[in-house]
Formats: sequence, structure tokens, C-alpha cells
Amino acid sequence: MFRCLFVFLAFSCNALAAPSMYQVLSQGTYQTPISVMKQLEAVKGDMIVAFDMEIEADELIYEFMIVNLAKQKLIETRIRAKDGVKLKDSSKTIAADDLDQVQALKMLQKKQLSFSDLVNMAIKNQPGFLLEAELDHDLAISYLELKLLTEQSKNTIAFDIDNLRPLPLLKWD
Repeated sequence: MFRCLFVFLAFSCNALAAPSMYQVLSQGTYQTPISVMKQLEAVKGDMIVAFDMEIEADELIYEFMIVNLAKQKLIETRIRAKDGVKLKDSSKTIAADDLDQVQALKMLQKKQLSFSDLVNMAIKNQPGFLLEAELDHDLAISYLELKLLTEQSKNTIAFDIDNLRPLPLLKWD
């Protein structure tokens, strides 16, 4: 019983010590994800297909998945949010499980939009902080899926690339 109580207290103290993502985003001074996206999009041939963030060693880190179709490469780039310093790049050849993102990316190129342009359209008039954004293609629809964080909740939004409008989210049983 004592061991269980000790483990519970140790876990509770750690949970209380770590600030929530909302606290970090609302109280910190960081480059916006959109501004960092625009910097990355300046590299010719590279197109962002996904964005995510995490807290690592008390620092907010942005993670981007970038596709270079000419080189058939998928590049993961990690950037420190406070100053935009690139921390790490790793790349791999585009694989079969990446083809849905590539198909959505081709639709984005057809529309002559950048990932940051599409994200801006999708979050316009939406409350909260951008947590994640990812291109996908499913059920013959190319779309951007986003996660936004408010003080009360995390919301998921889908945005149709072809029609440039929000999509209703499907719920599966």
C-alpha cells in the first residue's frame, strides 16, 4: 500500500511540475509556426506536408515534415520555437505509406498554394493555438487536418484543398 501511495505521489508531483502546452504557448514568446513555415518554404523544391510541436527539455520544438518531389525525399526538420534555430534534419526516400500526403501535396501545388497559405485559410477566425497540421488524402478527398488548442479543449478541423473550405469531420463507430 505504501509503495502504491509513493508511486502515485511521485507521478502527481511530476505532472504538476510540467506546465501544460496551453500554458507554454500562452505565456511564452515564440516565433509563430506560420512564420517558420514561410522560412522553410523559401527553399526551392521543398514543400511542407506536416507540422507538429512538442516540449523537449523545457523547450518548445517545432517539427516539420517536408517533401522534395524532385529528389523523392521526405525530410524531418526540428526547429527551436523561441529563436528559429534548426536543431536537426533527417531524410528518407518517400515510401508507399507517404503517398497519401504526396497526393494531397500535388493538389496543393495544382491550386498554387503553399502549406502556410492553406493553414492560414483554415485557421482564419478559429480560436486557439495551432498544434498540428497535416496534409492527407482519403476517400478521394485531399485535405488538411489541423488541431487547435484553446484553454478549454483541443479541436480538430479538416479543410478541403480542392474546394478551399472546411469539411465536416467524419466519426467512425
